[in-house]
Amino acid sequence: MKFYSLGFLLLVLVASSCNDSLKETPAHSNITELTLGNQRFLNNQPIHPHQNKAAVLANEKAQHPFAVVITCSDSRVSPEIVFDQGIGDLFVIRNAGNLITDIDMGSVEYAVEHLKTKLIIVLGHTECGAIKAFVENADTKKLEPKHDHIEDIINTLKKEDEEKQVPRPYKTHLNECIVANIKHSTNQILKNTWIDQKEIQVIPMLYDIHTGRVTRVN
Repeated sequence: MKFYSLGFLLLVLVASSCNDSLKETPAHSNITELTLGNQRFLNNQPIHPHQNKAAVLANEKAQHPFAVVITCSDSRVSPEIVFDQGIGDLFVIRNAGNLITDIDMGSVEYAVEHLKTKLIIVLGHTECGAIKAFVENADTKKLEPKHDHIEDIINTLKKEDEEKQVPRPYKTHLNECIVANIKHSTNQILKNTWIDQKEIQVIPMLYDIHTGRVTRVN
């Protein structure tokens, strides 16, 4: 049998209440929560919400993340940190270049249909290594054999219609290529029939690794 102090139980109740309220919060309020979190991060005044044992217990039976974040595997990009969020708040999907494969799309679909998440963020970042590899090798027919899997990433980027619209040479338009890739992933999500745009927001965003600031991509 487990015994907890009154103070600890109160922490559990508070964390649970916060998560339940976020579950029912409209998407436009959730993007405000992320924006405020990033501002706290920039001001060096994070509150580190839901980063304790109480949050673990509040989420042990079910999760109710208020936002999906598709982002890059880059070690300099950590959604929970840059948005000042915690356990149970964000459903994060990461891979090189924040690309969306069928498996990644299945993860987004799961969050929307089963977890009832109403906000989806596609978060690219400046100085993205995957995009740099693309711009450096966009006109190369084939890389060295040892780079077969990196070539898969480059070839995926080559096929994106949004990238094809970026002026050549790509090497001099790195930032435009990064934004084009963010827009491509956003458009991929919006094409799905299970996305009700009256209920769900899909927002493209850019994280600046030089400043820590997250901005919306237009």
